[in-house]
Amino acid sequence: MGEPQQVSALPPPPTQYIKEYTDENIRKGLAPKPPPPIRDHYMMFGNQFQCDDLIIRPLESQGIERLHPMQFDHKRELKKLNMSILVNFLDLLDILIKSPGSIKREEKLEDIKLLFVHMHHLINEYRPHQARETLRVMMEVQKRQRLETAERFQKHLERVVEMIQGCLASLPDDLPQSEGPDVACGGTKSSSAGPSFGCSSGQAPMLKSEPTDLEEAGSSCMAAGVLDKNTASLKREKTWDKDAAMCNIIDEIA
Repeated sequence: MGEPQQVSALPPPPTQYIKEYTDENIRKGLAPKPPPPIRDHYMMFGNQFQCDDLIIRPLESQGIERLHPMQFDHKRELKKLNMSILVNFLDLLDILIKSPGSIKREEKLEDIKLLFVHMHHLINEYRPHQARETLRVMMEVQKRQRLETAERFQKHLERVVEMIQGCLASLPDDLPQSEGPDVACGGTKSSSAGPSFGCSSGQAPMLKSEPTDLEEAGSSCMAAGVLDKNTASLKREKTWDKDAAMCNIIDEIA
């Protein structure tokens, strides 16, 4: 008979898998496929486990005698187990002093082992509660971080709004206009001494009148189109002048 094969509790070195996942193997489809999902049972650390087993299995399913009742207080039972372990340890010391070879020594060791198993089991029953509390603390930390980030963003936004409002308030009302043909008032200057409406340069506004014939109607439509185009160009030039002035103010502040 051959020697029994030893199974290591540790996973194999990753280099055994890295060399299988080369670019050529992946391109040719020769790389190993991922393992299929476990359906019924699996082996871990040399022990067999069922997929439908509880996370914390009861003591009876492991063949261990239960020392505490089904309904109990964890805190009280842990205190009792701690005291029982201390008393049994003192009894073990007394046995070792009086009769080291007595069979009671093995019995006392088994009792202490059973008490430690129960204490370990009761502590493990707190694991779901610990997991929930850990998750709750992590979510509270994430919530606090997001609230702090939103608060900092709001403060920066308020500062930017105040800066922009201050820049707008500091803009002069009489910005220099670009030189060009005077088309805002029809392109002609009026020699009339009457008051001018809507023109700061002293030009008379173009009065709209009903055409008397086709020629006058055509000329009026053409003049209106030219006026609209020139007005849009003038507004765009004013906007550019305001943008340039605001940039200069921001550069001076910086």
